[in-house]
Amino acid sequence: MSNDTQQMQEVEKFFSGFATEWSTHYGAKRGFLRRWFDRTFRRSIYQRYERTFAALGSDLTGQTILDVGCGNGAYTFEAARRGAAWVLGTDVAEGMIGLCNEQRRGSGLEGSTKFLCTRFPPSSTVPELERKFNVAIVMGVMDYIPDPLPFLKALRDRISGSALITFPAKDWLRWPLRRWRYRLLERCAVFHYHESQVREACAAAGFGRLEIELLARMGSCYFVRAFV
Repeated sequence: MSNDTQQMQEVEKFFSGFATEWSTHYGAKRGFLRRWFDRTFRRSIYQRYERTFAALGSDLTGQTILDVGCGNGAYTFEAARRGAAWVLGTDVAEGMIGLCNEQRRGSGLEGSTKFLCTRFPPSSTVPELERKFNVAIVMGVMDYIPDPLPFLKALRDRISGSALITFPAKDWLRWPLRRWRYRLLERCAVFHYHESQVREACAAAGFGRLEIELLARMGSCYFVRAFV
Protein backbone atom coordinates (compact mmCIF):
# COMPACT_ATOMS: atom_id res chain seq x y z
CA MET A 1 0.00 0.00 0.00
CA SER A 2 1.38 3.41 -0.97
CA ASN A 3 1.82 6.16 1.60
CA ASP A 4 -0.80 8.30 -0.18
CA THR A 5 -3.35 5.48 -0.09
CA GLN A 6 -2.72 4.80 3.59
CA GLN A 7 -3.00 8.51 4.37
CA MET A 8 -6.37 8.81 2.60
CA GLN A 9 -7.69 5.75 4.41
CA GLU A 10 -6.69 7.27 7.74
CA VAL A 11 -8.24 10.62 6.80
CA GLU A 12 -11.47 8.90 5.76
CA LYS A 13 -11.63 6.93 9.01
CA PHE A 14 -10.94 9.94 11.21
CA PHE A 15 -13.42 12.32 9.56
CA SER A 16 -16.18 9.73 9.21
CA GLY A 17 -16.05 9.27 12.96
CA PHE A 18 -15.77 13.02 13.54
CA ALA A 19 -18.63 14.07 11.23
CA THR A 20 -21.32 14.85 13.81
CA GLU A 21 -18.88 16.63 16.12
CA TRP A 22 -17.47 18.71 13.25
CA SER A 23 -20.91 19.83 12.13
CA THR A 24 -21.48 21.59 15.46
CA HIS A 25 -18.79 24.17 14.58
CA TYR A 26 -21.35 25.87 12.35
CA GLY A 27 -24.77 27.32 13.08
CA ALA A 28 -24.36 28.02 16.83
CA LYS A 29 -24.99 24.34 17.66
CA ARG A 30 -22.55 24.35 20.58
CA GLY A 31 -23.01 25.70 24.08
CA PHE A 32 -21.70 29.10 25.10
CA LEU A 33 -18.40 27.88 26.59
CA ARG A 34 -17.56 25.69 23.61
CA ARG A 35 -18.43 28.51 21.21
CA TRP A 36 -16.13 30.82 23.19
CA PHE A 37 -13.32 28.24 23.07
CA ASP A 38 -13.73 27.79 19.32
CA ARG A 39 -13.86 31.52 18.61
CA THR A 40 -10.76 32.03 20.76
CA PHE A 41 -8.57 29.07 19.84
CA ARG A 42 -10.01 27.88 16.51
CA ARG A 43 -10.69 31.26 15.01
CA SER A 44 -9.35 30.26 11.59
CA ILE A 45 -12.31 27.90 11.06
CA TYR A 46 -14.64 30.88 11.07
CA GLN A 47 -12.24 33.29 9.40
CA ARG A 48 -11.85 31.11 6.34
CA TYR A 49 -15.63 30.75 6.01
CA GLU A 50 -16.07 34.52 6.26
CA ARG A 51 -13.21 35.19 3.82
CA THR A 52 -14.56 32.68 1.31
CA PHE A 53 -17.96 34.31 0.99
CA ALA A 54 -16.55 37.81 1.18
CA ALA A 55 -14.44 36.87 -1.87
CA LEU A 56 -17.30 35.18 -3.73
CA GLY A 57 -19.88 37.85 -2.98
CA SER A 58 -23.56 37.68 -2.12
CA ASP A 59 -24.84 36.89 -5.63
CA LEU A 60 -23.55 33.67 -7.20
CA THR A 61 -26.31 33.39 -9.78
CA GLY A 62 -25.31 31.08 -12.62
CA GLN A 63 -21.99 30.05 -11.06
CA THR A 64 -20.82 26.44 -10.88
CA ILE A 65 -18.79 25.58 -7.81
CA LEU A 66 -16.71 22.60 -6.73
CA ASP A 67 -16.33 22.18 -2.95
CA VAL A 68 -13.49 19.70 -2.36
CA GLY A 69 -13.36 18.33 1.15
CA CYS A 70 -16.87 19.63 1.75
CA GLY A 71 -17.14 18.21 5.27
CA ASN A 72 -20.64 18.80 6.61
CA GLY A 73 -21.60 20.85 3.54
CA ALA A 74 -21.57 24.31 5.16
CA TYR A 75 -19.88 25.95 2.15
CA THR A 76 -21.85 23.95 -0.41
CA PHE A 77 -25.22 24.91 1.01
CA GLU A 78 -24.27 28.56 1.50
CA ALA A 79 -23.09 28.84 -2.11
CA ALA A 80 -26.39 27.35 -3.29
CA ARG A 81 -28.36 29.74 -1.08
CA ARG A 82 -26.52 32.59 -2.78
CA GLY A 83 -27.85 31.50 -6.14
CA ALA A 84 -25.17 29.19 -7.56
CA ALA A 85 -26.58 27.13 -10.41
CA TRP A 86 -24.72 23.96 -9.42
CA VAL A 87 -22.54 23.11 -6.41
CA LEU A 88 -20.80 19.75 -6.14
CA GLY A 89 -19.44 18.78 -2.73
CA THR A 90 -16.91 15.95 -2.48
CA ASP A 91 -15.29 14.32 0.53
CA VAL A 92 -13.38 11.12 1.25
CA ALA A 93 -15.34 10.50 4.46
CA GLU A 94 -18.59 8.56 4.05
CA GLY A 95 -19.76 9.89 7.41
CA MET A 96 -19.48 13.46 6.19
CA ILE A 97 -21.29 12.75 2.92
CA GLY A 98 -24.04 10.94 4.79
CA LEU A 99 -24.51 13.99 7.00
CA CYS A 100 -24.63 16.26 3.94
CA ASN A 101 -27.28 14.15 2.27
CA GLU A 102 -29.40 14.16 5.43
CA GLN A 103 -29.29 17.96 5.47
CA ARG A 104 -29.92 18.17 1.73
CA ARG A 105 -33.25 16.35 1.94
CA GLY A 106 -36.05 18.87 2.31
CA SER A 107 -33.65 21.83 2.15
CA GLY A 108 -35.08 23.21 -1.08
CA LEU A 109 -31.55 23.03 -2.54
CA GLU A 110 -31.78 19.53 -3.99
CA GLY A 111 -31.77 20.81 -7.57
CA SER A 112 -28.59 22.85 -7.20
CA THR A 113 -26.47 20.61 -4.95
CA LYS A 114 -24.98 17.14 -5.04
CA PHE A 115 -22.56 15.29 -2.75
CA LEU A 116 -20.14 12.52 -3.68
CA CYS A 117 -17.87 10.36 -1.56
CA THR A 118 -14.66 10.32 -3.59
CA ARG A 119 -11.00 11.14 -3.36
CA PHE A 120 -9.65 14.12 -5.21
CA PRO A 121 -8.28 13.70 -7.72
CA PRO A 122 -10.30 10.50 -8.18
CA SER A 123 -8.54 7.23 -8.95
CA SER A 124 -11.08 6.46 -11.69
CA THR A 125 -13.46 8.49 -13.84
CA VAL A 126 -16.16 10.37 -11.93
CA PRO A 127 -18.60 11.84 -14.49
CA GLU A 128 -19.53 14.80 -12.28
CA LEU A 129 -15.87 15.82 -12.18
CA GLU A 130 -15.40 15.66 -15.94
CA ARG A 131 -16.54 19.26 -16.37
CA LYS A 132 -15.24 22.75 -15.70
CA PHE A 133 -16.36 24.72 -12.66
CA ASN A 134 -16.18 28.48 -12.32
CA VAL A 135 -14.83 28.31 -8.78
CA ALA A 136 -13.34 25.71 -6.44
CA ILE A 137 -13.47 25.88 -2.65
CA VAL A 138 -10.80 23.85 -0.83
CA MET A 139 -10.91 24.58 2.90
CA GLY A 140 -8.93 22.55 5.43
CA VAL A 141 -7.88 19.95 2.88
CA MET A 142 -4.22 20.67 2.21
CA ASP A 143 -3.47 19.79 5.83
CA TYR A 144 -3.82 16.12 4.83
CA ILE A 145 -2.28 16.00 1.33
CA PRO A 146 1.26 14.52 1.35
CA ASP A 147 2.15 15.81 -2.14
CA PRO A 148 0.27 19.01 -3.07
CA LEU A 149 1.32 19.18 -6.72
CA PRO A 150 -0.86 16.40 -8.27
CA PHE A 151 -3.82 17.66 -6.25
CA LEU A 152 -3.34 21.28 -7.34
CA LYS A 153 -2.80 20.32 -10.99
CA ALA A 154 -6.04 18.34 -11.02
CA LEU A 155 -7.82 21.26 -9.36
CA ARG A 156 -6.41 23.71 -11.91
CA ASP A 157 -7.66 21.53 -14.77
CA ARG A 158 -11.22 21.57 -13.47
CA ILE A 159 -11.80 25.29 -13.02
CA SER A 160 -12.13 28.25 -15.34
CA GLY A 161 -11.97 31.06 -12.80
CA SER A 162 -10.30 30.77 -9.42
CA ALA A 163 -9.76 28.47 -6.46
CA LEU A 164 -10.04 29.45 -2.81
CA ILE A 165 -7.63 27.27 -0.85
CA THR A 166 -6.26 27.20 2.69
CA PHE A 167 -2.78 25.96 3.53
CA PRO A 168 -1.85 25.48 7.22
CA ALA A 169 1.04 27.77 8.12
CA LYS A 170 4.31 26.26 9.28
CA ASP A 171 4.74 28.55 12.29
CA TRP A 172 7.23 28.03 15.10
CA LEU A 173 4.73 26.77 17.69
CA ARG A 174 1.52 25.27 16.33
CA TRP A 175 3.15 23.20 13.60
CA PRO A 176 5.30 20.95 15.85
CA LEU A 177 2.64 20.80 18.58
CA ARG A 178 -0.05 19.74 16.13
CA ARG A 179 2.13 17.08 14.54
CA TRP A 180 3.00 15.56 17.90
CA ARG A 181 -0.60 15.74 19.16
CA TYR A 182 -1.85 13.89 16.08
CA ARG A 183 0.85 11.24 16.49
CA LEU A 184 0.01 10.72 20.16
CA LEU A 185 -3.68 10.41 19.33
CA GLU A 186 -2.81 8.09 16.39
CA ARG A 187 -4.58 10.33 13.91
CA CYS A 188 -3.68 10.86 10.25
CA ALA A 189 -0.53 12.81 9.43
CA VAL A 190 -0.74 16.57 8.90
CA PHE A 191 1.35 18.85 6.68
CA HIS A 192 2.22 22.56 6.94
CA TYR A 193 3.68 25.19 4.58
CA HIS A 194 5.80 28.29 4.41
CA GLU A 195 4.43 30.98 2.11
CA SER A 196 7.22 30.33 -0.39
CA GLN A 197 6.14 26.68 -0.63
CA VAL A 198 2.54 27.73 -1.28
CA ARG A 199 3.62 30.04 -4.08
CA GLU A 200 5.91 27.45 -5.65
CA ALA A 201 3.28 24.70 -5.58
CA CYS A 202 0.55 26.89 -7.07
CA ALA A 203 2.85 28.16 -9.82
CA ALA A 204 4.03 24.64 -10.67
CA ALA A 205 0.38 23.53 -10.91
CA GLY A 206 -0.30 26.21 -13.53
CA PHE A 207 -2.08 28.88 -11.53
CA GLY A 208 -1.38 32.50 -12.39
CA ARG A 209 -2.01 35.40 -10.03
CA LEU A 210 -2.26 34.61 -6.33
CA GLU A 211 -3.81 36.59 -3.50
CA ILE A 212 -2.47 35.36 -0.15
CA GLU A 213 -3.56 36.39 3.33
CA LEU A 214 -2.18 34.93 6.56
CA LEU A 215 -4.95 34.25 9.06
CA ALA A 216 -2.67 34.49 12.05
CA ARG A 217 -4.85 33.67 15.04
CA MET A 218 -4.74 30.24 16.72
CA GLY A 219 -4.88 27.65 13.96
CA SER A 220 -3.09 29.98 11.54
CA CYS A 221 -3.30 29.31 7.83
CA TYR A 222 -2.74 30.96 4.48
CA PHE A 223 -5.98 31.89 2.76
CA VAL A 224 -5.20 31.78 -0.96
CA ARG A 225 -7.17 32.83 -4.00
CA ALA A 226 -5.45 31.28 -7.02
CA PHE A 227 -6.53 32.46 -10.45
CA VAL A 228 -6.39 30.42 -13.65
